Amino acid sequence: MELLTWMPLLGLAIALPLFFLVYRRSLVDRPPAMKLAATTCRFIALLLLILALCRPFFTRKSDDVHVAFLLDGSESVDPGEMRRGVAGIKKSIEGLKAGDTWSLFLFARELKRTDFEQAEKFIAECEAGRGDAVFRSSTDLAGALAGARFDLPANRGRRIVVLSDGLLESPVAEAAERLGAEKTDLRFVKLGSLDKPEAAVTSIEAGTPLAFEGEMVRFTVKVASNRDMNAKLRLIHRGVAVAEQSIKLTAKEETACHAEVRMVTSGDTVWDAELVPDDDWFPANNHLSMTLPVRGKPRILVIHEKPAQMRPFERLMREQDVTLETRGARGLPDSFEEILAFDAIMLADVPATAVSPKQMASLKRYVTDFGGGLIMTGSENTFGIGGYFKTPVEEVLPLVSRFEKDKEKPSLAMVLVIDKSGSMSGPPLALARQAARSAAELLGNQDQIAVVAFDDQPQLVLDLTSAANRAQVAAAIDSIAEGGGTNMQPGIVQARDILRGASAKLKHVIGLTDGQFDPMNIVELCREMSDSGMTVSTVAMGSGAAGELLSQMAEAGRGRFYQSDTPENVPQIFTRETMQASRSAIKEDLYEPASVTEHPIMAGFESAAFPPVLGYVMARPKPTAQVLLAVESGDPLLAVGRFGLGTGIAFTGDLTERWGSEWLAWQGCGKFWAQVFRGALRKEEWVGIETASHRERGRWDIDVRATDDAGRALSAVPWTGHALDDTGKEFPVSIEESGIGRYRVRVDPGEAPRLTLRLHDPERGKVKTLRWERGYPAEYRLSGQPDVTLAKVESFAFAAPRDGIPVVRIRTSALPWAGLAAIVFMIAGIVLRRV
Repeated sequence: MELLTWMPLLGLAIALPLFFLVYRRSLVDRPPAMKLAATTCRFIALLLLILALCRPFFTRKSDDVHVAFLLDGSESVDPGEMRRGVAGIKKSIEGLKAGDTWSLFLFARELKRTDFEQAEKFIAECEAGRGDAVFRSSTDLAGALAGARFDLPANRGRRIVVLSDGLLESPVAEAAERLGAEKTDLRFVKLGSLDKPEAAVTSIEAGTPLAFEGEMVRFTVKVASNRDMNAKLRLIHRGVAVAEQSIKLTAKEETACHAEVRMVTSGDTVWDAELVPDDDWFPANNHLSMTLPVRGKPRILVIHEKPAQMRPFERLMREQDVTLETRGARGLPDSFEEILAFDAIMLADVPATAVSPKQMASLKRYVTDFGGGLIMTGSENTFGIGGYFKTPVEEVLPLVSRFEKDKEKPSLAMVLVIDKSGSMSGPPLALARQAARSAAELLGNQDQIAVVAFDDQPQLVLDLTSAANRAQVAAAIDSIAEGGGTNMQPGIVQARDILRGASAKLKHVIGLTDGQFDPMNIVELCREMSDSGMTVSTVAMGSGAAGELLSQMAEAGRGRFYQSDTPENVPQIFTRETMQASRSAIKEDLYEPASVTEHPIMAGFESAAFPPVLGYVMARPKPTAQVLLAVESGDPLLAVGRFGLGTGIAFTGDLTERWGSEWLAWQGCGKFWAQVFRGALRKEEWVGIETASHRERGRWDIDVRATDDAGRALSAVPWTGHALDDTGKEFPVSIEESGIGRYRVRVDPGEAPRLTLRLHDPERGKVKTLRWERGYPAEYRLSGQPDVTLAKVESFAFAAPRDGIPVVRIRTSALPWAGLAAIVFMIAGIVLRRV
């Protein structure tokens, strides 16, 4: 008999003296022999109870076994080999003893418990080409072994038999070591791989880890096949085949192909190798991508509604070896990866309504987390007048759109007519309320605002009130609740009546709805309002709104019509419209700039005579911004700020003939603006950071070594890491120190096709950007080799399923026996005392 714990035996140190005292001082009138026997029985009962607390058990040997069979059902295994495996499993089960047990699993991307009928059905579907493609797309044996462990009983000999071709997505060394520690026997049966005509791209590499613009780079693409066949190999960049060659593939051999390509653009360039074979089974392994960083001339993206107006400025920049790529209003990339291809981005003349919320969020992350530069210049479509008030873009600019309106500017009375019908419930109405609050914030203290909500009937939410009462205005706007139908005309009538009593010089109405309504005479009403000095602008939220009617209303009311396909754009529309209506954001005249602050951007131009601007957009500097140039009134003209890892620059004038003709004619214009751009360029300081990437069970693991300028290892580096996919979605990054000056970074890419990781050491200002491309699973790698650990595992003989399984010892608890004996001795003691 053995004990699980000895601690309760310490109770004997107390029990022995206690029983001696009880025996010596007992007043029981019994013969000494009977008294001694009764006391002894009670002592033995207590001893047995203490022994029971020690959890005693007996052990015995058992030769009962449990065998778990794991059958590989991935794409790389031939279905005929799967059938051979099933037949072998059946034979093994026949060789088990009556007391033995077994279980059967299919594994590929995940582990599935199955039986022979389901396994036969699965194999038949694979033979017919109808197998579950997602399940069969990869082989996670490490995960399958971890799952099968929990199916193994504790009181039997345990064996796991893996039937696979050995082509795995991740190594199984750690899982095999764990099984060995748990005394679980692991065996392996080699299955044959799929015997279909197949060709694959096995690797793509560039001859250099970093290229420069204009450099010829040699790409090496390796391909393989299991048949002799002809194929075409293409190297694709930005959807265009930049190189193509015909090749002859030899069975079971890897063929290396080369292509030399001149780097014509800078940035992080993505190259895709595409193989088009004569005969092929899997299309998944015909593509493989890589990312090559290309450095060279600064590449800056400029967004302008009329790109032709930027041509004079583009010529000046080309003379300074600065490349501007000018695109129209919708030219900002949707993909975060495409944004990262530029060293800086300039929003020269594009309204916020042309930039999606996703693009705005990407621009903010591009600056703060990836060190990009964002530049905005003045126009009727930028800053507050362009609708950028309180957007992610404004957060990374040194200026805010709200400013104190000049007293000489005409005061404005504005009425917001907002649809609150049932169709506006949820996010649309919440965004409409947000838009109304933002519009109210942009009004000056001498302006007035009223809010009318409507469904079937109008509701006066806020009577004409000074915009200085911001808390009252915000509270009234927040009280708008949805419900009812849609009838806009009574709301417009009420807005007209409110403005008739207003004394402001400018009277404006903004109407918003997401539905259809009876036109009645609403267009004539807007024309009547226009004739009496009022203006009407309208917003159609979504494709279901009465866009044509609202457009007619805006035309008749001499206002502007906005079509918003997504509710998220409504706040930008309202802020843009408010500043347009107030006529206070733009100053047009001749304004002389003056240098205000010393800054590296101003180096060499501290005493320069800057040319005048013919107009600018009014804004206010943030507390952390540095104003470099200002006009006579003190309004900022050029300002810069640091935001996260990147830089935001604002120039409230413009660089076209409208306001910037004097600048374009200035001899120092090109040199100065090249210096401004270089001050905003995305920088990557990575000297002292060495990295090595590898894959581990679906993760992206990076080993990092950090050293100082003298090459000494650095410990306790406060790393920060940001990993994003092409859509800007962020993925968790874990960073831990694994040794002196060494760190392990882990990222789970999930289903993302590629990731960009930026490691930042804030203490030293060091930054390293890494790219990860998802290759295809090991199933499709014709040059793949069986897992090293699995290849060393002892093979399994179907005819002898029990051979080699170690005998186990089974524990049987003695607790019930100890408890029963304690009760018997306790009763005996009582009997000897009483009888």
